[in-house]
Amino acid sequence: MLGEKIKKIRNEKGFSLRDLASQVDLSASFLSQIEQGKASPSIENLKKIANSLDVRVSYLIEDEEVKKDAIVTRKKDRDTVESMDSNTKISLLASGNIDKDMEPILYEIGPYGESGRESYQHPGEEFVFVLEGKLDVYINEKCYSLEEGDSLYFKSNQKHKFKNETNKTCKVMWVVTPPTF
Repeated sequence: MLGEKIKKIRNEKGFSLRDLASQVDLSASFLSQIEQGKASPSIENLKKIANSLDVRVSYLIEDEEVKKDAIVTRKKDRDTVESMDSNTKISLLASGNIDKDMEPILYEIGPYGESGRESYQHPGEEFVFVLEGKLDVYINEKCYSLEEGDSLYFKSNQKHKFKNETNKTCKVMWVVTPPTF
């Protein structure tokens, strides 16, 4: 579904595989594998693809429905995407089918999983709460080591990335405003 949506939007915007690949600094063959469901992008690359296509990441991974005023997202019904490259599973805790000013996300970061090799920055603010395990969050190259029960709040315009430096899965609730996912 993710790959199909990327291809659909890319075609609607009139981008060739090479056009989009050069914008997001990936090879056209790797992007083609993503579109075919044979490969998964890192979180960093998923955000770059969404930005280049001028859509939110949530648009790429959610089913399209009519917008609502209130929404319950059952655990079994969460929209989820798994990035093998990042060893991270992302679950949207609130559907995109509601107009929202924040994006709550559940990250399940596998052993030695990461957001990507490069730091990322964008307008807004972020809140991180570690539900289980340990996570290192890098903001402007400074490392904040978080453990279960710890939280972190920061301005998103700073370069940031994360990495699980342990051999155990880490679960984190991450809230971003405005929604970039």
